Amino acid sequence: MPPAPPLLLAFALALPAPAAALPASIADPVERTRALDCMALAIAYEAGHEPLAGQEAVAEVILGRLAHPAYPKTICAIVFAGSERRSSCQFTFTCDGSLARPLPPALLAATRRVAESVLDGAAAPHVAGATHYHATYVAPRWAPSLVRVASIGAHIFYRLPGAGAQGGPPIPTVAAPPTAPPPAVFAPWGLAPAPAATGAL
Repeated sequence: MPPAPPLLLAFALALPAPAAALPASIADPVERTRALDCMALAIAYEAGHEPLAGQEAVAEVILGRLAHPAYPKTICAIVFAGSERRSSCQFTFTCDGSLARPLPPALLAATRRVAESVLDGAAAPHVAGATHYHATYVAPRWAPSLVRVASIGAHIFYRLPGAGAQGGPPIPTVAAPPTAPPPAVFAPWGLAPAPAATGAL
């Protein structure tokens, strides 16, 4: 799949750094619009069909990186970091060809509202201090080196070890619902077990 279009990368990487490290302090309307656009794209492509808490959590990861000195200093630079490489992007949608697939306008509008809510501090925190996440169906090599913060929808969220969660202690992982015990008699594919044999032929 081709990497993100060069024009989009140039737009994202040429943004000036915000005046302060916290996104709530982005007062410049142009910078705020760019930040919202990039965050909304990330939410839409990475978690657009996830529950609201999962969408907000993806936005929190972006803000967690913005607050950390090891990451770029604008939301767009964080979202598009590594997108010029086919397999080293930080947010998969920026380098796997997903940007060539248009999303429904209603989804983009909804994720923009989520981005505004998180950027304005109006959303409840779900993954305080998280800087990483991955889908539940993959096992990245970096995951064991981080501290698991939560599991929401199809994503697992992590923070860096030794990094306290901004705004409070790590939120515990949401446990998966318990599974039913296996039937005493083998019943493939959920079929009712066959009646017990009586010993008569």
